[in-house]
Amino acid sequence: MSQTTGFDQELLEIYGELNRDRLMELVVRHARDRLGAGGSSIFLRDGITGRYVMRGTTGLLESAEMPATRVEYEPGEGLTGWIAEHGRPLRIANVRDNEELRRIAKDLVWSKKYSEISAQPGQAYMGVPILSRDRTTVLGVLRVSGKAEGGQFDAQDEALLSHVAVMVNIAIENSQRYEREKRRARYFRLLLDISSKLDPRRSIAEMLQTVVDQVREGFRTEACQIYLRAEEDIHQVVLQAASGLPGALIGKLTCVAGEGLTGHIVRTGTAIQIREAAALRDWNDPHVAEIALHLPSGVYRSFLGVPLRLGDEVLGTLELINKIPSAPGHRDWFTGDDEEYLRLLSTAICGVLEGARYLKALNDVGVTTLRMQRVASFGTLAQRILHETANPLAVARLAATNLLGNLPDVLTPPPTPDQGTQFTRRLSVIETSLNEVSDKLLDLLKCSQRMGFIRATTQWNDVVHEVLIWLAAERQRRGVAVRTIYGDLPTLFIEPNELFGVLVTVLRLTMETLETHGGLVEVRTSLSADGQHVRTEMRAPEAPLAERISSILESEIGAPEKLSPLHFEWALAQETVQTQYRGSLTWKADGGEVSFVLELPVKSNRTFPSHQGGARGGVWNRRQSS
Repeated sequence: MSQTTGFDQELLEIYGELNRDRLMELVVRHARDRLGAGGSSIFLRDGITGRYVMRGTTGLLESAEMPATRVEYEPGEGLTGWIAEHGRPLRIANVRDNEELRRIAKDLVWSKKYSEISAQPGQAYMGVPILSRDRTTVLGVLRVSGKAEGGQFDAQDEALLSHVAVMVNIAIENSQRYEREKRRARYFRLLLDISSKLDPRRSIAEMLQTVVDQVREGFRTEACQIYLRAEEDIHQVVLQAASGLPGALIGKLTCVAGEGLTGHIVRTGTAIQIREAAALRDWNDPHVAEIALHLPSGVYRSFLGVPLRLGDEVLGTLELINKIPSAPGHRDWFTGDDEEYLRLLSTAICGVLEGARYLKALNDVGVTTLRMQRVASFGTLAQRILHETANPLAVARLAATNLLGNLPDVLTPPPTPDQGTQFTRRLSVIETSLNEVSDKLLDLLKCSQRMGFIRATTQWNDVVHEVLIWLAAERQRRGVAVRTIYGDLPTLFIEPNELFGVLVTVLRLTMETLETHGGLVEVRTSLSADGQHVRTEMRAPEAPLAERISSILESEIGAPEKLSPLHFEWALAQETVQTQYRGSLTWKADGGEVSFVLELPVKSNRTFPSHQGGARGGVWNRRQSS
């Protein structure tokens, strides 16, 4: 009676245990003790690989504890695999007796792969399948081996072990459901925690570093990386944040879209899962060997990467390297659940990156606008000062002159010679100071008229960059991506605002050749082969609407009343470049490709006489002077 009570208590403990590892430990101990076996192990089916993986053991010959590596069988492999493949119990008197094995089944072979029994002859073995509730799937295998004093397992032992397997099935399903819900709750808490730290007003580098640190810990991985497209070249992908790797690699590891694991994710916008180190060789990734040197395990064995995707645009990738098993024998690679939760996180990251990008663009545009507003306000203020002080200043100057000429008549009694000299000297100082004030006011007005419209030594790449910022909103609306390649250029002596307008006109013309849903524009600055010109090429490699540009730029196509405003802006841009800078501005369309080329002299432009903004600057100055 007491034995039955103990048996029931053990089963109740098994039923009530939700922790999978603890449950497996209870099951193998119960099976060993109830059957008087030398050892017991339990194997469960991995739903992804289809292999049967050891989840609990009372001890293998190699170790008295659960092995740190995955112990697994393919269906049909060895005795355990045979039970899993056929779904039938197996009871053997001597596993070393090949004749006995062939009598049971022709395909039955002891693999000697993992065993709880010694190599001595006459050791008994028994295993039963753990079936699903509908009895169509073998969820696992429960086995025992070795009987005291060379005893054998009988039919009653088999029935008892099969009964335990049926009861274990229910406990396993409960445990799996509990583990699944616990994992889901852990991931959602992690996502909420990370999302609370996503703020576009923070530094992008600081925010991304916080993300990779938390993802690495939350997803139990040796390393976490975030790659983003380079601002100056959208086909270049750069490591922007990493956890578990040296900080020196940030900004150093780069690849081209389509190259290796990262490049493939960026180009296709699809996720990649790799579970075995051997599969990495197929990708020919240039970073695998370098990253492996810095991993705690020293081996690059598993990978999960998802795109940072916003609509149709892939901003970069979020990558995990080497899953750390939650317990000995558990998976050391990433699952579909990991990928799904990582996709949710990538969506949140993309939203913040896009917000930060807009904030930066708005900030840059705001600063430029504020600077231009200040220039205009300065000119207006200078004119107001001149207009509002002109009459009082003229009256003061006239009064000082008259007083100086009539000094003897206005002073009574007449001053002594010394007093007269003193008064005359003071009035002369006043008159001179008023003249200086008048001259300074005139200089102020002239300065306001020239402000922002005079030539200065300028970095040409900075002008190109400011133009791209200025057109950021328009480019986003049109869906146009820009690839920029900046050459090493000497400074130019130019009027930046004047050529700013030229570049804006040319880039807008280039974008007119693209489809309404967007396209690519390449901008390249370089020094000519003879070193005499700075060359800027704006090119649309795929320009399906090239004929639209022909109708805009060539006056003979279309009547004047149908001409686009860009026609006149193009004419003004060409005249400015040729007349004011002795440069050239040309264009050509060939084979579905359109390119504009702007060339500016390097040295000779310093010898040109200073002017006030060419055509546009002159008009502005004349307006201010009128």
